[in-house]
Amino acid sequence: QQRPRALERHGHPLVRGQYGLYTPPIEEFIATVCEWIDSRVTGGYIYGVSRLGKSRAVRFWVERQLSEKYHGVLPFFRMIYKRHDRFSESELLQELLEASRHRYGKSKNRNIMLDRLARFYAVRAKNAGGNHVVLMIDEAQDMRDPEYRTICNLQNALDSLGYQLTVISVGSHELTYQHEVFIQTGDIHLIGRFMVRDAPFRGIQNAAELQFVLEGYDSDTEWPEKSGISFTHYFFPHAFEGGFRIAKYSPELWSIFLEMGPHSPGYKLDVPMGHIAKTVEGIFRNFSDDCMVEKELTQGDLAGEVEKTAY
Repeated sequence: QQRPRALERHGHPLVRGQYGLYTPPIEEFIATVCEWIDSRVTGGYIYGVSRLGKSRAVRFWVERQLSEKYHGVLPFFRMIYKRHDRFSESELLQELLEASRHRYGKSKNRNIMLDRLARFYAVRAKNAGGNHVVLMIDEAQDMRDPEYRTICNLQNALDSLGYQLTVISVGSHELTYQHEVFIQTGDIHLIGRFMVRDAPFRGIQNAAELQFVLEGYDSDTEWPEKSGISFTHYFFPHAFEGGFRIAKYSPELWSIFLEMGPHSPGYKLDVPMGHIAKTVEGIFRNFSDDCMVEKELTQGDLAGEVEKTAY
């Protein structure tokens, strides 16, 4: 017996917030990362304000895109850094081992864990037919000198085994402050290791990019898996078959973002993806219709959902 549709929706990725759309900023992000990898830089950082979509990019897209570009021959690991009141090298190494899905993540001896991690990365690179490994650290704005020194030790251990580690830090604008701290404290070698390159992560900047994003809900998403049913199709089944598409409203939505955004001289609108996603999620939840063949959203409907995101 099929569950009531209202209950079924609770499992939908959009309702749960467990999905990630490919966007123009993510495409730029991936291109930047690939350029750094191809140049074999030891480390770089990507920064931006909250809700732009950085963590979604790391979680849903980076590994997939790198696997496609490098045909699976480049081992990639990602870790979400957890801030601690006091630095513990053992805890950091344990978290790195666990994030790398190492079978034996715990040890009382930090030197053993460091060696275990370095050899694990080296074996993965060797099995892939290369000598290059990439580690991406999300929420890296909370990392400080001791954490970077531990990563430096990991790089040195890998180098002694004949392998290279590229470390890419992703986080808020505070990452740029850390660059300044390293300069003021004389830790120039840490800049030379982990801040060789830097790039901003931006939001959506024009109506065409917004349309690209909204088209993702209409065609590039799918649920249930392998059903061929996009998110828009799922929430507006009959209207979708009649031609309803959320991307149709990109001009109206962009005008609302323009109107509600800052009006400082020379300011270029940069809408965080988080606000766009929350707007669409609100529309889908609050205006979803299983029966209606024709569906129209008013300017007031759209503006109301934008306001709810605290844009």
